[in-house]
Amino acid sequence: MESEKITFTSDFKKNIRRRLVTGLLVIFPIFITFFVVKFLFGFVGGVLSPVVTKVIVRLGYSPPDSKVDEFVITTVSIILTFAALYFIGVFATNFFGKLILGYFDAIFHKTPIINSVYASSKQFLHLVSLPGRKAFKRVVIVEYPRVGMKVIAFATGGIKSKDGTELTSIFIPTTPNPTSGFLIYLPESDIVETSMTIEEGMKLIISGGIIVPEVVEFSIRSL
Repeated sequence: MESEKITFTSDFKKNIRRRLVTGLLVIFPIFITFFVVKFLFGFVGGVLSPVVTKVIVRLGYSPPDSKVDEFVITTVSIILTFAALYFIGVFATNFFGKLILGYFDAIFHKTPIINSVYASSKQFLHLVSLPGRKAFKRVVIVEYPRVGMKVIAFATGGIKSKDGTELTSIFIPTTPNPTSGFLIYLPESDIVETSMTIEEGMKLIISGGIIVPEVVEFSIRSL
């Protein structure tokens, strides 16, 4: 009876902790998105609003002494922001743009403190900007860093040598920050397939193993 009570209490605590972490993982990206959008609107309104107001008055769409509608100013400012981002993208893809951006990129990478933040954010943006190419193809389990020790990893691609040997590239992320990790190459025979989706694998890594699927199927080798 006492053991059943202890088991119930332990399961209850684990369930509460799992739900809290799940709620955090759900609300955190929403909060970040809201913060970024709010910052963008505030920045656009603070920087471009005076310029847009003067342009509207000079073009004669509003009398000099009247107050221009805030909605019009914000709308025009947002359009100008997206237009500026588009032309920056065009500039960044041509020869001279690549040279100039490469110069500033080298400066940022050599500047203390800034280099770590800049490099990490750049790697993360590069990672999340590859949905069509599927940077992470499947969730697997491999033996690392020694035989007998299992880790969750992501298969990201593969290479093939001239003699026909094929190796799969495996990214082993760190917990709770999956943007850093280790890259190893293994034959398919050394890789254990799982039924987890990429999203389930990421949740498991970020939560430190707290959030796991109800059932996970394995193939090739038994654990």
